Amino acid sequence: MRNKLFSLAILMFALLFISAGRKLGSTVYEWENLTVRKSNLGTVRSIIKSPTRSLEMFEIKAVTLKKEALIKEYRVKKGFDEMMIIGEGTSEITVNGKSELLGAGSVLVANQGDQVKIMNKAEDDLTFYLFRFRPWKNVNLAENTRKADPVFKNWQDIEFRANANGGRRDIMRQPTTLLKELEMHTTQLKEGLPSHSSHVHPDEEIILVRFGRVEESIEGKPFQCGPGSVIFLTNDDDHGIRNAGKGPCEYYAIRWLTY
Repeated sequence: MRNKLFSLAILMFALLFISAGRKLGSTVYEWENLTVRKSNLGTVRSIIKSPTRSLEMFEIKAVTLKKEALIKEYRVKKGFDEMMIIGEGTSEITVNGKSELLGAGSVLVANQGDQVKIMNKAEDDLTFYLFRFRPWKNVNLAENTRKADPVFKNWQDIEFRANANGGRRDIMRQPTTLLKELEMHTTQLKEGLPSHSSHVHPDEEIILVRFGRVEESIEGKPFQCGPGSVIFLTNDDDHGIRNAGKGPCEYYAIRWLTY
């Protein structure tokens, strides 16, 4: 009996070790296929919660709050930085006592230790995407951890620059307390047009579809998805994106560098 229990314990440990070692591969998460979990405040859609090649833990979830619903003040956990993108509605977000009204398209970055409070200030539901980044621990992490102020980016203040394929909004490119660099922009594409030819780059990337329908090619295989969908791309998979719907499309492209 003891031998069986010992063997079972070894097997469970091995399975946990294998599972812990798995890192997220390039994947498409279609909004319509996400599991919806109800809460007292609204609903939650868990999209990603996994290690990646550059992050010990990476989490994305979409949170919908009912009218006047409030997420009470909480402290961003040590070892994590957070980012929020407002999908629909208007929010009042308070970080370390500073409050701003942020509408659809707007972005907030909060750092480890920041005090955050979120309230739905609109007549309709508020939906936002919450991202959590935790880099892999290494000998340089402690010395490279820095103080960083929260970042509020109101959509109305972000300049749109037109180009031949559509246009672009540069939102941010700066360090957080734990990331060497967090870069985000939006790309708008005219009907039927690509952003650029397929390529690879040294960092991982997230695509979040704001509106329209896109087709992402990953290693030559096409994947289509609509508004609210998320695409995760590793640093070595060849990929490219194009507008696959009627009218223009727009999406966020988010990339990060760790120490």
